[in-house]
Amino acid sequence: MNYTKAKIFNITLKNLRVSVSIQNANQNDKNTVILNEYYDSAKEQVLKDFDWNFANSYKELTLTGNIPQNPKFLYEYDYPNDCVFSREIIPYADDNIVEFEVAANSTGQKVINTNITPCVLRYTRLIDNEVFFSTEFVMALCWYLAFLSAPSITGNRSIQSDCLNIYTSILAKAKALNASEGYIKNMDSCSWLDAR
Repeated sequence: MNYTKAKIFNITLKNLRVSVSIQNANQNDKNTVILNEYYDSAKEQVLKDFDWNFANSYKELTLTGNIPQNPKFLYEYDYPNDCVFSREIIPYADDNIVEFEVAANSTGQKVINTNITPCVLRYTRLIDNEVFFSTEFVMALCWYLAFLSAPSITGNRSIQSDCLNIYTSILAKAKALNASEGYIKNMDSCSWLDAR
């Protein structure tokens, strides 16, 4: 199913028990203005809260040319502009987990420090086009957006609390569905056990 911002706003309003729907996401009515104020923050938070398949991305990072301020690390890389949340540095061997940190360098620039070069980051990418959203993500986003906007739209703290509880429940279900898609070899498996 293809989603639009207006459709997401209408689902959110239904979650808030508001019967009035909107025609487009740029209207100037109170509800649309409030939903627009919270939308980007809600979207980024829901993207951060889980490793969504549709937003999964890989990028070979570019060295900044600076030495990391943290002496534990050898290399400092630019943080990708479209990165919402850094998930992992892809290891060169199956049994290695690469340690890294997200930090600010001496100029205040957001960077990634690690001990390998070259460096490929797996991360959650910011997606602005609603057409690419999965159904599970949209359902979670609508409940989280309802949670954020409930005090302003309904003035009802009980509805706000219900929205957060449902968001948490939907997120748990989405994690189970998302995890069953694809296959990654278990890092803990042993070669002698695989041979059996």
